[in-house]
Amino acid sequence: MSESSAQARLKAKCSVLYALGIYLPFSNLARAARARSRALRGKPNRHQQDTQLPEASWHRLIPSRPAVLVEAAKANGNVRVSELAVLAKAAAAVPAGREIIEIGTFDGRTTLNLAINSDPATSVFTLDLPPELATKFSLDHGERKFVEKPVPGERYRRCGPPWKDSTAKITQLLGDSGSFDWSAHFGKAGLVFVDGSHAYDYAKHDTEMAFQLVAPDGVVIWHDYGVWQGVTRALEELERERHLGLRQVRGTSLVFWRRPA
Repeated sequence: MSESSAQARLKAKCSVLYALGIYLPFSNLARAARARSRALRGKPNRHQQDTQLPEASWHRLIPSRPAVLVEAAKANGNVRVSELAVLAKAAAAVPAGREIIEIGTFDGRTTLNLAINSDPATSVFTLDLPPELATKFSLDHGERKFVEKPVPGERYRRCGPPWKDSTAKITQLLGDSGSFDWSAHFGKAGLVFVDGSHAYDYAKHDTEMAFQLVAPDGVVIWHDYGVWQGVTRALEELERERHLGLRQVRGTSLVFWRRPA
């Protein structure tokens, strides 16, 4: 028996409360404890890099507008549920009529939540790399498995009531972010989420494109800082060179920047 719309909405509200009120603080404590334990034993953490960007809590960076989480279950390659909740809050804060742009669709879990939590007048554009397309830059080792899939955005495509109507706001774009023509979207985005290839060259290129896409007072958020070396290197070099005020969202691998108004 499928759950009712009321049950689905209640579950979605509870999911975001769990993600930010329980999962995020406790997972942060657990990671800190594991790091201390490894340091005492002289064992490096192979899955987490040393990082240099200052941290800030999501409360300091993003207005706490009402939000929900759908398709909260995480698959390999997805953002963590706490990160998904932060992105949902960021989407809810995008002014009506602004665009949301996502670089890297993958299975569409984040895409779906960006669409559901944003204003009905906010269009969501998401770009994904077709597996047969040659790339401008080399992908990082291990990324090909995220490209080789039957169709991008599976999780928003299969979405049913009560969220199905929100998926009509999503436009699926196909291409290589290294050469895609975004010029029709320059300066229109209230939120740009950069989660494409994690290779250094792509991280640099996608970041420069995000700066052209984002509107005044709009937000850019990157994923996998401190996890993929190319992303970490690109963002830390950028901050050293331009002093933009990039901030890692505490307890996550997200990096936040707001374009001055």
